[in-house]
Amino acid sequence: MTNPIKAYVIDPFTWTVTEVQRPSGGRSNGGSLREIYDLIACDCVTAVYPENSGSDALYVDDNGLDRADQAYFFCTLYPHQPLAGKGLWVGSTPSGNDTSPEMSIEYVRAHIQWLLTR
Repeated sequence: MTNPIKAYVIDPFTWTVTEVQRPSGGRSNGGSLREIYDLIACDCVTAVYPENSGSDALYVDDNGLDRADQAYFFCTLYPHQPLAGKGLWVGSTPSGNDTSPEMSIEYVRAHIQWLLTR
């Protein structure tokens, strides 16, 4: 049996960062990419690694910049480009499985900026 982990959904459509519970910490523990796809409404993800965030990672829609009618956000800890669509902030173990984030939800919220697209 696996323990649930928390993650943060970053939603540029509603300008919210919310905590969610995930059933497990990685595919080897029964988790799945489908779970991530469902949480951020996509079918292909890329992991980016925010600076000054320990071992945390941020999953984003790999095809998000190519979609019409998209919403965007900027993470000041990942100053490389705006990010399109929803994101999922997770922690990661040394073996590469997802776990609860090291950073608090308040820390994440403080580093998210919503981009107006219209």
